[in-house]
Order: sequence, then C-alpha cells, then structure tokens
Amino acid sequence: MSRKDFLVGYDYGQGGLWAIVRADSAEQIRARYPQVAVYSEPPTTLDAATLTTVRSLPPVDVDDPPTGWLADLEA
Repeated sequence: MSRKDFLVGYDYGQGGLWAIVRADSAEQIRARYPQVAVYSEPPTTLDAATLTTVRSLPPVDVDDPPTGWLADLEA
C-alpha cells in the first residue's frame, strides 16, 4: 500500500498545532497519536496562510521517531 499524507491537528485550548503525517491510513495515525485529529479536508478554522506553511514543511512519517510537538505528545 502506498503511504498518503494526512493533515493532523492538535488543539491545546488556546490554539492549534498542525503537521502533515505520512501513513498508510488515518487509523494508523490515531493509533500512534490518539490526541490529534486527522483531517481528510482542511478545517474551516485553518487559514490559507497557515495551511501553506504546514504544507511547505517535510511530512513526518508515522513510523519515524517523533520530533517537535509530536514528540511532546508521546512524553
């Protein structure tokens, strides 16, 4: 199966954090990071500039060691 890129978000109450995670399925991401929401389409609350920035960053592979805020979720 070919991996796909998924938009994920973490709502921390006063804002959100976003990333693109590469995985076989949304379920695979939810199993690894149950705290994040996985989106098939960008939510209306995500502005175009932020989405462009998120998409310009390299995707995170679900099987790789997490970095940044994703690593904080596993702590």
